[in-house]
Amino acid sequence: MCCVIGASKQGVIVSSGRIRVSGTLSRGRRGMILTTNDDGVWIIDSEEPVDGLVGTDVIVDGTVVGLDRLKADWIGVSSTGT
Repeated sequence: MCCVIGASKQGVIVSSGRIRVSGTLSRGRRGMILTTNDDGVWIIDSEEPVDGLVGTDVIVDGTVVGLDRLKADWIGVSSTGT
């Protein structure tokens, strides 16, 4: 994992191995999907129920666990939009 703290193409690295991304949450065949403003796509793994956030602009903090998969530690509504 990267140890740099700062901006990346996918989002903002908040600490070693962790990332923060924002976008619109939707449901797909592979689970919950976050689509960023630059058309990046993340599959979101979350232990918390997030069905109520589908179609909403959200911020996701978590750990990258695959090429396009993010293990979410926190998901919240974006107060400013994406």
